[in-house]
Amino acid sequence: MKKAVRVIVFLLIFAMAISFFDNLLCRKETDGWWNVTAKLDGFYNSPKNEYDMMYFGSSNTYCSFNPLVVWKERGIKSYVFATQQQPVWATYHYMADAFKTQHPKVAVVDILMFSKNDEYYDDGVNYTFCDNMPFSLNKIELVRASVPKGQRFNLLFRFMKYHSRWNDLKKEDFLYKKSSMRDYSKGYYVLTAECDDAIKTDTEKVTAAAELSSKNLEYLQKIIDLCNEKGIELMLVKTPSNSTPEETEYFNAVAKIAKQNGIFYCDYNQEYKQIGLDIKTDFFDKTHLNTSGAEKFSKYFADNLPDLEFSDGSADKEWECDYNKYLAEK
Repeated sequence: MKKAVRVIVFLLIFAMAISFFDNLLCRKETDGWWNVTAKLDGFYNSPKNEYDMMYFGSSNTYCSFNPLVVWKERGIKSYVFATQQQPVWATYHYMADAFKTQHPKVAVVDILMFSKNDEYYDDGVNYTFCDNMPFSLNKIELVRASVPKGQRFNLLFRFMKYHSRWNDLKKEDFLYKKSSMRDYSKGYYVLTAECDDAIKTDTEKVTAAAELSSKNLEYLQKIIDLCNEKGIELMLVKTPSNSTPEETEYFNAVAKIAKQNGIFYCDYNQEYKQIGLDIKTDFFDKTHLNTSGAEKFSKYFADNLPDLEFSDGSADKEWECDYNKYLAEK
């Protein structure tokens, strides 16, 4: 019995040590335009059932949907739970993780990554979407989908990836506290620069549909099934991104599946005029909206939502403060 107790105590101390060094050594981006750590941790620190709508996907998602503008326009509380180049299977697992604490009426998925056929992505992409997800069975399944056997341990336990950061540690690493992270912009990236050489691509006449990769097709069905199981309205959209004709063919394939399943679908690259987008002033770079473009798009999106009964959060003082902070910083 004493031996068993000693083993249990040792394992607990070992687990606590690993957790401490895991948090100490991991990469942290908490300030500036690209503060992904604050945005992801901020979601996990959100009040339970805070959001009536959530947005998922890659960088087009977090550069296009501005929850504070949607809130000001419609009183709807929402959050962007997205990461750079987030593959479709990561989007599914992000949705599964989000729905543990949130039960939104609407889940919006940007479909850019359905146009990519990679089976796996590099470490930079993988660690971006894995680093801040708490350990759980869902995270284990995400890692299994993201890398081949033999590479999963390092992705699951950040300590192995970042153990060489000892010499680079700063005061901020020791002061970082995951539970105190909060993102006032609700996962949206406030990008104020303009791209003078953005070019509007013409895809209106593209009607062909490319074949989705088997992996993307599998996880699209998982996303549909998850939303049906949770009773959440799914919206599949392509945010304004000057999509190429080749990408549009993949989007057309998603559109067909959406139609077959009675799911809302819209490629907003075909609605620049209605949105009021100016190609010269509303893009941060050639494929991502800046704050001006995101405001126009978010207002347009909010005004054309499906007719659902959303909770009215327009009188929330905290959101009012966050909105005013956004106005001051944009």
